[in-house]
Amino acid sequence: MRTLSTILLLAAALSPPKPVWTGPSVTLLGGPSKDGRWLSYVDHGDLALRELASGRTVVITKRANGSKEFAYFSTISPDSRRIAYAWFNKLGFYELRVVDLDGGEPRILYRNEETGFVQPCAWSADGSQILTLLFRKDNISQIVMQPAAGGLPKVLKSLNWIYPKKMDLSPDGRWIAYDSFASENSGERTIYLLAVDGSRERRLISEPGDHLFPVWTPDGNSVVYASGTGVRMLDLADGKSRSIADNLGRVVPLGITQDRTYYYGLRTGGTDVYASEIDMAQGKSGGSPRPVSIRFPGRNSQPSWSPDGQWLAFLSRRGTETFGEETRVLVLRAAKGDGERELAPKLARMDAPHWTPDGKALLVRGTDRLGREGLYRVDTETANAVRVAEPVDANGCSPAKAVLCGTELRVGAERYETTLAKPTELAWAPQRDAIFVGDGSRLVRIPLDHSPVQKVDTPSGFSIHPNGRTIAFTAGSTNSEVWALKIP
Repeated sequence: MRTLSTILLLAAALSPPKPVWTGPSVTLLGGPSKDGRWLSYVDHGDLALRELASGRTVVITKRANGSKEFAYFSTISPDSRRIAYAWFNKLGFYELRVVDLDGGEPRILYRNEETGFVQPCAWSADGSQILTLLFRKDNISQIVMQPAAGGLPKVLKSLNWIYPKKMDLSPDGRWIAYDSFASENSGERTIYLLAVDGSRERRLISEPGDHLFPVWTPDGNSVVYASGTGVRMLDLADGKSRSIADNLGRVVPLGITQDRTYYYGLRTGGTDVYASEIDMAQGKSGGSPRPVSIRFPGRNSQPSWSPDGQWLAFLSRRGTETFGEETRVLVLRAAKGDGERELAPKLARMDAPHWTPDGKALLVRGTDRLGREGLYRVDTETANAVRVAEPVDANGCSPAKAVLCGTELRVGAERYETTLAKPTELAWAPQRDAIFVGDGSRLVRIPLDHSPVQKVDTPSGFSIHPNGRTIAFTAGSTNSEVWALKIP
């Protein structure tokens, strides 16, 4: 016969998830306080707190107007009195800071130019240590324990070219749960346990599949993790795993409170690449836009037509959800028929694909597995990526020396106002009598005879076919929400 406590636990497990925060202000770069009162997040670049019961917001840091500095990942101490957070500084790299919840001056705990990125993940139960991920410029990540009072971090493990998506510290302070690749030859991820003294490690999940984002239950008896589009819990005593919730969607776990409320983020929406006819002279599209591919819907963006117009290249997201950069491949789609193939260059990150004039390669902005940023040439036959230039600014230059400088377009000695606040992309009209400029959501046509700028009724993220009659563009958006789920 089941006891009352067992029945109550089963009832809790069957309670449906509920949304606790939706809207354009949601970010998934923080987590809940252990008492369930606060959720840390980023508000327009500043570290902020949201009171979950009332929705009240408290902004902790105060960025100067126009500052390029900003807050990123954060975690709240067990006593809800301090926040450890990553801060992108004036020198162009991240440092680890801590600040009191009630304000005051932040203290820098770790700062090293050779460590370009830091991510505070969890506090020890006594608040004396902060489990932190350091990501060096040579693309080696390090799991460390950083003293909360300051001082040198203790390195527990170094991972070549691997970035754990989530790490958490057990309540008794003995074990670290983190996710990593299941094997060198597999793209699947699984969960490992690492002793806090770094002396031993073991694989926690042996089943095939993507298992990631581990967080400890408050009693330290179980690890909750994401698997596919659902959430599972592994009991450490018997080694058995069971489903907590299925078919949730693109889950990004945030943390568990003392009352066993599991907070997680959901990514909703998506982007796709569409094609439409366009009147170049009038800057107007005609006909209904059509998706260029029905494979992997909601994951596609940034199209680029080949010089001969026979292929359309675009980026497509693959793999599991993540807090930051996502795994992408280059897709080459035939202009006629349904031919389609993928290129997976060995790059940690890539965006902004553009064809080379000979049509034999694509140029992408990216970072290789050694952490080197720059412009890469990706061969369309072999997918080999070769670095051909130093890092380029997002506003960059077109092949024909059209340059974006702030809100201004410069072509040789001529200057044109774009009418866009933050233009980021440009392309020549096939007749070379105008330049199209976009900002990610809007597109304008700028005639080179200085006649008025024309608004194009097609979203941005675009590429114009060499025939001058077809435009490919990105449409859609991705949103974030915060949900809560009671775990048994």
